Amino acid sequence: MGTNLTRREFFSRNITRTATKDKIPAKEDPFFNKYANKTMPFQGARTESGLSLYVGSWTETEVLHLLRRTTFGANKDSVDMLKAMSLTDAVNLLIDNPQFPTSSPINVYDNLYHDPQGCPFGVSWIEWAGSNDSDPMLNAYRINNTFKQWWTGLMINQQTHILEKITLFWANHFSTQTGDFTIDPHMLLFLNGNSNSASAPDENYARELQELFTVGKGPGSAYTEDDVKQAAKILTGWRRQEQPDGFYTTIFNDNEHDVTDKQFSSFYANTVIAGKPGQDGQTETDELLNMILATDEAAKYICRCLYRWFVYYVIDSAAEQNVIAPLADIFRSNNYEIAPVLKALLNSDHFFDLVNRGCIIKSPVDFYMGFCREFKIDLETTYVDVIYSQWDQFWAMCNELGQNPGDPPNVAGWPAYYQEPIFYEAWINSDTIQKRARVMGIYTSTGSMVDGTILKSDSIRFNKQFAHPEDPNEVIANFCKYLLPQPLTEIQIAYLKQSVLLTGQVNDTYWTNAWNDYTANPADPVAKGTILGRLDSLVNYITNMEEYQLY
Repeated sequence: MGTNLTRREFFSRNITRTATKDKIPAKEDPFFNKYANKTMPFQGARTESGLSLYVGSWTETEVLHLLRRTTFGANKDSVDMLKAMSLTDAVNLLIDNPQFPTSSPINVYDNLYHDPQGCPFGVSWIEWAGSNDSDPMLNAYRINNTFKQWWTGLMINQQTHILEKITLFWANHFSTQTGDFTIDPHMLLFLNGNSNSASAPDENYARELQELFTVGKGPGSAYTEDDVKQAAKILTGWRRQEQPDGFYTTIFNDNEHDVTDKQFSSFYANTVIAGKPGQDGQTETDELLNMILATDEAAKYICRCLYRWFVYYVIDSAAEQNVIAPLADIFRSNNYEIAPVLKALLNSDHFFDLVNRGCIIKSPVDFYMGFCREFKIDLETTYVDVIYSQWDQFWAMCNELGQNPGDPPNVAGWPAYYQEPIFYEAWINSDTIQKRARVMGIYTSTGSMVDGTILKSDSIRFNKQFAHPEDPNEVIANFCKYLLPQPLTEIQIAYLKQSVLLTGQVNDTYWTNAWNDYTANPADPVAKGTILGRLDSLVNYITNMEEYQLY
């Protein structure tokens, strides 16, 4: 692959204006030695920047960084729209007024499994009057052949908005399949809450509520084993109940509820939640959640999770003090609303610090959905079975690389967001990197045939977006800027231009003349073939670079 940098060499370049050298050599630093590369990223340099409003350059580069982190991929239309705004207005656009889906999953599984409940082909099975979830086989087809594909379609066709990215964040955080949080019937079943009773308290739900969902298990989280037991008692009595239409709802069975007082540790300010008989017992759950959220650690834990999703996995002492702690204050003071936290983070000097750009390894969803959106790959819009088949292909590719939206691997979510010491590096191994390269080789050359339609990046259309598509220097600059999160070295740029785009030709006029010949007669197969071959090769090379795996 020519002169590509390794990930670590790449990370060590371009130390930011605010980055500071750590006085302790990276190899001796006890904090950073636990990470996968065994050295502090950026040659021992991180940053002391915080939540001060970013007042630096507001160019395509900064807009692309913001879009890559808040949406899946970034295309020129979105860049142009946000670039014309101020940073604050752009962030507000990305967060405020979400446009929720107007569609729902439909029956496209009928050719595989005839719907015994009578939902016709092409009709939403969620809105179908006779629909219910009492048929396990039918549910499997609905979830695996329509719901996951429908969600994939939402991510591909998302607005210029954070909605789909934050939806995936919460789905990972709560490790949801098709359920919700707290006393949702699916969550009760998933974490044994449905069998939690006064005579036999089950601690699973109470443990995960604290360890995974609210306060975590970091050094500042000091809840005790007895706190888990007391919380389990509070959650006794909740049950899921099937309705006549086949759907499930949540009920509270006061006969199964523990009515004793529950005493918590000093971590929870020695709170006592009084036992309540009868249906009043269900209010103990609200008191439990209020008690947990009153701790400083609850807000900090959620903010750390958001930080690892949107910024970077390393949270050193400077980031903890300058970013996490003030974000947690904002979180609590806004009654645990996420939007103010996200706005503070995305408007911050810290978010735009150069050490925090191009440092996250793309998840499979970011990789494939981002590619699809960067090139605006033409997908079917008329025939619903073909539409779902094409969405299914993108979902299947994500699943092949270890990320199955709608079906996380375990209650903790995907290891890339919690598993020390590797975090994001879990996405890349000798198997998955080859699969990424293989798929990019197909999508950037011959394309992939799905139900009679070829799915392929249109490199000519991509090049036409820019002001001077006939200038090979501009072509390289534009493709690298919009597809890669960090600038390349002069050696890399020269290789892309001379060896890939110009195929060894010395003069820039080779490309200029070829482009002008094509635009003068786009129907000429020879002229088009020359341009298309060079641009496809360029896209194929770039999408197989180490840098393209990052955002």
